[in-house]
This record gives sequence, structure tokens and C-alpha cells, in this order.
Amino acid sequence: MAKRLFVGVLVLAGLGWIGLITYSYFFYNPGPQTPGALRREDQINEFVLKFKQGAFLDKNAELHFEEERPALGFRAPDFELPDMNGQNVRLSALRAKPVLLNFWASWCPPCRKEMPDLQEFFTQYGDKIHVVGINWNDQLSTVQEFLHQYQITYTNLLDTNGKVFVLYELTGLPTSFFIDEDGIIRGKWLGSMSVADMIRAFQKTTRALDSHNH
Repeated sequence: MAKRLFVGVLVLAGLGWIGLITYSYFFYNPGPQTPGALRREDQINEFVLKFKQGAFLDKNAELHFEEERPALGFRAPDFELPDMNGQNVRLSALRAKPVLLNFWASWCPPCRKEMPDLQEFFTQYGDKIHVVGINWNDQLSTVQEFLHQYQITYTNLLDTNGKVFVLYELTGLPTSFFIDEDGIIRGKWLGSMSVADMIRAFQKTTRALDSHNH
């Protein structure tokens, strides 16, 4: 049993490193452009801020693209998923306030580490920013027990078949997206975050936490 557990941990660790390498390669090395096409990446990179495991667009980069794509400067792909009460929640219905979109799973140690910080951030700033968790591939009862254990009160949705996981081209968990009031992705973070990370990210990318809003 111990041997199987050890092998399982090694496999998960290997997949995590592969995901991080893949993410870094494709995110920071955009492919070739069509001749004559608008170089959106060039526009965006002028305003990109990077720290730790995240990359962000400055709040002054007024870039609004009609195309939906899980990348900086593009409109966040819309979706609809059920919450813990079976009520469907659509991402686009949450506009007017920024959204912290966090993908997680109950078996993911960094996700468990991050949960109390997400809850603390929500307690402090839930009136200014939507915090939405998306659970990947856990049963409803498992998710409910997990949220109860960690005393989580912010909205959590069930991605039972992984369709939104695929839609957002995820390579690992936890992964978070920082979405502004207009539905534009302004930041992406791979790995667990602290409350300070979350605050700093929104201060860099939106005006929701500007001092005059407190």
C-alpha cells in the first residue's frame, strides 16, 4: 500500500512539473503570427506584470477583445455550472464586479493550503469582488464535506465532467484567473496563493481595491 502511495505521489509530482513547463512554454512563447495580422501579444506584453507564479495585465492597459480565450487581454470564456444547491451560475452574469476564478480539487494539497486564504480574502473583499471556486471531478458529497470542513462560504461550482477545465486549457491545480468588471482576463496564477498575493493582483489589475473604494 505504501509503495503504491509513493508511486502515486511521484506520478502527480511529475505531472505537475510537466504542466508547469508546458504552461510556461506556451504562455510566454506565443506562436507565429499571420502576416499582416494585428500582433495582440505585442500589444499585451507592453503591459504585462509578472511576479512569482503569475502574469498580469496592468489596470491601465485598456484592451478589450471580443474573442473569448483563456489568456490575458481576452474575454473570459463563458460557461454555466451548478452550485452546491443545484442552481446554475453563468460567469457572464457576474459582470459589474471583478471575479477571482479558482479551479481546485479535494485531493490537491496546494488547493487545501490555499482554501483558508481564499475564504479570508472573500470575507474582506466579497462586497467588491466575486470569488468563485470551480471543483474539478469530485462528487457532490465530497465537495460539500470539504467546504464544510474548511468553513468555505464563497460560491463554488461543480465541473463534474471537466468541460470548463478543458475550456480554460488548464495544466494543473490550483489555477486562478483574475477577471475584470468587463469580463476580460487580467491575470492568471498557477499554484496556491496567499491573501497578500490576491490583494496585490487585484490592485495591479483593477480599481476595485483602490483606497477610495474602502
